[in-house]
Amino acid sequence: MENKSIFEELDAYQNELKGLFKEFATGDLYYKWAETFEVAAIDDKQVTLTYHGALSTRKFKKQCKKVLADCIASLSGDGKKIRIIKKEKYKEITSLTQKNLKAAKFFIIGMIFVCLATATVYVLGNYIENQKFRETFYSTSSIKVDSRVRVIQISDLHGAAYGENNAELIRRVKALKPDLILCTGDIVNSTETEVDYAVSLAKDLSAIAPSYYVYGNNEVECIYDFPLNQTAMDEKFGFDESNRDENALLQLSDPFEQALEAAGIKVLKNEKDTITVKSMSVDVYGVLTSNPSSFWSYSGNAFQNYIYENPDHLKITAIHEPVLFEEFHPDFWGDLMVCGHTHGGIIRVPFLGPLYTHEGGLFPERSDKFVYGRYDAAGKPLIVSSGLENATVYRLNNQPELVVIDINKF
Repeated sequence: MENKSIFEELDAYQNELKGLFKEFATGDLYYKWAETFEVAAIDDKQVTLTYHGALSTRKFKKQCKKVLADCIASLSGDGKKIRIIKKEKYKEITSLTQKNLKAAKFFIIGMIFVCLATATVYVLGNYIENQKFRETFYSTSSIKVDSRVRVIQISDLHGAAYGENNAELIRRVKALKPDLILCTGDIVNSTETEVDYAVSLAKDLSAIAPSYYVYGNNEVECIYDFPLNQTAMDEKFGFDESNRDENALLQLSDPFEQALEAAGIKVLKNEKDTITVKSMSVDVYGVLTSNPSSFWSYSGNAFQNYIYENPDHLKITAIHEPVLFEEFHPDFWGDLMVCGHTHGGIIRVPFLGPLYTHEGGLFPERSDKFVYGRYDAAGKPLIVSSGLENATVYRLNNQPELVVIDINKF
């Protein structure tokens, strides 16, 4: 209660003092200085005022001390001294601000470290998780089949290993009991000339079920010393519109193809192969010239024959890149189409999908690019695999996958 009484006394005295100050001072003097001082203490001998204005205390004393002395004499009688001290209000605020800024700075730095640590843990967690593959199952139907046909697609391994000699991958493929295995390219890297990896895989796969291999851009770079677009191929073979031969590529020596086929896997280069699955006839067509400029000019006749001959056969089209399905819109691509190449967009952003592909740029699905999963192409299912490559730490929220497709009658 005592403290409260002192406070009330000072407050009342200050109000009276400022009232007299307004009365005794000129208008300019009052409005310039009235809000810059407060009564801090009163005793028998002295009135202590605190000055907290922006200007110097010396200037305040010079202009206001006489008027204030008159005001205090009117309130308390003559004889009281006036003591004016500088209240370090602005200094305190500045100090407080500096402390706040320092705290904010440490907070921001701390948050940056937390974010970096969280990102590092997340990336490493993804990398560890990516050392295992998931199995993605698709189901489609066709009136051309009498019973289920199971297709396994392996794409974009890029030399990855799941167990010694891919023992874990082979074990799961065997356990899934496929009727047909399709390797849709980039099983090896273009920088590697060693073929033992692919040959070993081909031998193991072909021992499980009829298997096919379609070259991706990495195999093409390993095997051919020219790109497979129409301009480069015409120049290589001396062709133009009048004498172009679709079979020219097939006539080039290809030791890699020979090694794969010796291991039991069939390499398809703008070719169809027909097999019997259970009691059903299945045509598999593998695209080599997947560049839009050379697809029709170097595979058009073979592809048309595949499509229109034996229409009662189940037609499966295998290609590395999905770009042909984006560029061209024929009436029929096949009963099922499979491809890879995109790696699922590398990073998959929740709710937004694949982040980036070389051909489609940022968020390529928003530009109607085929990046990952199941799409419609000429009314039939197109499956784009995200692949089995697992060496990069940038592959986030996008675990490598083994694709399993069941084709049922209904």
